[in-house]
Amino acid sequence: MLKINRLLSVFKVLSLLFFTISCSTENELKISNSDIDASFQITKNFENATYYSPSSTSGHHYVGNLEYVLGDVKQAQITNALTTNSHVNNMLDGFEEMGVNGIRIAIFADGVNPNETMYNYFYTEAKARGFKIFANPAQGHGGARIALGMLNGTVTSVKTTAHTNALIDRIKAFAQEYPCDWISPFNEDDKTGDTWYTGQMNNIYAGLHGQVNGADLVGPCTWGVPAGVDVLQKTTIKNYIAVATTHNLGFNHDSWSDFITEAGALPVWDSETNNNVKFTGVATRIDAAIDAGVNGLVLYNSWNTINKTTGVLSASGQTVKDKFTQYYFIQNRESGKRIKPYDNVNDNSSIIQVPTTWIGNFTQWELRPTSSGYVRFRNKGSKMYLEPETNNNYADIISNLSFSTTTLGTEWILSNASDGYSFVVNRESGKKLKSKNDNDIETHTNPADCNINQAPASWTGTRTQWELIPAN
Repeated sequence: MLKINRLLSVFKVLSLLFFTISCSTENELKISNSDIDASFQITKNFENATYYSPSSTSGHHYVGNLEYVLGDVKQAQITNALTTNSHVNNMLDGFEEMGVNGIRIAIFADGVNPNETMYNYFYTEAKARGFKIFANPAQGHGGARIALGMLNGTVTSVKTTAHTNALIDRIKAFAQEYPCDWISPFNEDDKTGDTWYTGQMNNIYAGLHGQVNGADLVGPCTWGVPAGVDVLQKTTIKNYIAVATTHNLGFNHDSWSDFITEAGALPVWDSETNNNVKFTGVATRIDAAIDAGVNGLVLYNSWNTINKTTGVLSASGQTVKDKFTQYYFIQNRESGKRIKPYDNVNDNSSIIQVPTTWIGNFTQWELRPTSSGYVRFRNKGSKMYLEPETNNNYADIISNLSFSTTTLGTEWILSNASDGYSFVVNRESGKKLKSKNDNDIETHTNPADCNINQAPASWTGTRTQWELIPAN
């Protein structure tokens, strides 16, 4: 069953059109009406629908139950792969393009950070750009490594009070120096009794609760979902954590339901996931996590999908982005038509109407929240944004590639109209997105006959009413 983003859970969707089709040619991919099964019609019965921007994110709307999607630079910090300010800036550009709303960083034991200068610069710049920060120990058996004061090498026993206190003290000190949104004292520290006694785990979380400079404690961040189930069952850490987290490194997809059950009312994250195929016919970890209904993802080693010299996202990074990003068709109530740029990849292209049978990348849009509930509509195929050509009444809507971050013409807000439809109002002009007529480019080859414009704010007719239909 297709899951709707919990941030859009006010909508009651009875059935969804579900296609994942890529269109790389200039002409949009088309299918005939006869190819669409009648059972895949879109309901418009969204009760009192208002499309809100996620208050928790500076990124995108996400699929399924996802609220948080975090990039990951731990291995870059562990291996000292980011050695210049330019590397860091480009990396953050890439994470912005990816659409994550947070980043995971490493917690090192005292004195073993390979490049504290670049670490500090990355932390400062990531915070300045609005990314939320999640920190947990470097490497596998990370909590034990911090207790032992090491980064690499063989982990020895830490089942003593001294090691418990060493880990607590280091996490407290880190939190004072680097205020975070979430902190875990563990990273792949195994089930109870292996690396740590059950009582130690209880004491570590109890000793950190309310002592990490305002951060939420999360955990247990175990190696494997079954180990996470074990910790939640046998310890008291649920008294202290705000998010239940685990890694699914063993591809134990069937164990997600058990972990979610043990988490109870707590949000659940796959705190280290990727899109790698390990077993034939077995879902990737990111697909399994989304399908299980987790509320957050940490995209393991995702820094490696960004060119640190240019900030460009790789093809594999784009593939992962497309898995967690919710794309939409923007469809008019009166005409029943969707919108797309006429010249797919050209700046300043007219935005036109197309039939509902057009489903490729250039008819799909992502929502990139800005502030105060406003969003930018970014085209999946062209990477360009909706904007009125001028602020005048009836000005045409065009696609815009380059704009200042202070340009309000690319920002829109959706407010409730009726029957689940919304008005789409421009922040700068104050005017509404409007369909001029019922024409579409398939039946009228002149784009001027079927382009989209803006109408005065007082207009409330059905040509100014729109619905956002999930495209994936």
